Amino acid sequence: MVHWPAVALGVITLIRVVHDVIMTYHGAESSRQADYFSRAAVGLVVASWIEIDRRRQAISLPFEYTAFVFFLWPIVTPYYLIKTRGWKGVGVVSAFILIYFLLTLAASAVYRMLTQ
Repeated sequence: MVHWPAVALGVITLIRVVHDVIMTYHGAESSRQADYFSRAAVGLVVASWIEIDRRRQAISLPFEYTAFVFFLWPIVTPYYLIKTRGWKGVGVVSAFILIYFLLTLAASAVYRMLTQ
């Protein structure tokens, strides 16, 4: 079973990492618009995934919960995953954190390679 929000999150992260690596390689910085777009895209994908998941598990949440997730996904997502999955949710939270910080790690690696 393919989890489309997870695939979308991976694609968005990959595009952002490649963009930042290319920009760092050429000595430029990413634009604010690119930063805003990637943050909004990640928020949208995570909110969509949680909405799909809560419907699949028949979890009743307030109508505004998806908007809440969109704006505060770094805080709400770990809470949701741990609340719905218990300790297994910790592994999923760890994967989300790793994906989120992959961007910074890739850009830092390119910067260090260029400055040596």
